[in-house]
Amino acid sequence: MSWLTWSAVKLFTKKTWVWLKHHWKIVALIVWTIVIWAVSRKNARAMLKVLDAARQSYEDEVDILNKTHQEELEKRSQAISKYQELITSIEEQYEDQKDQLTFEKRARIKELIESFHDDQESLNNALKEEFGFEHV
Repeated sequence: MSWLTWSAVKLFTKKTWVWLKHHWKIVALIVWTIVIWAVSRKNARAMLKVLDAARQSYEDEVDILNKTHQEELEKRSQAISKYQELITSIEEQYEDQKDQLTFEKRARIKELIESFHDDQESLNNALKEEFGFEHV
């Protein structure tokens, strides 16, 4: 029985060696997987902490970006409302000044007409220089 067992072991070993020579990549992959698993299982908690820190950092950055965007929107709204107020104020001032300028212009035109009532050409020149129109 011992002879039969020894020759069976010898035959099995030779067949295994031939199989390993032809399929060495499979064996190498299995060995590589076992080595990586053995090495990385020690650092699994550290890797989880790193991933958690990265996630937290990402969430913080997104929160900061959202806050900054909201502040920019508020500033823009304030700038638009200030602009609208300023435009309204300027329009009101323009209307007031328009009436004053109209009265001032009327007084000046009346003054020019009175001073140049005999000389039509001088009146036209004075009106053209000051106001940009001619009296016909």
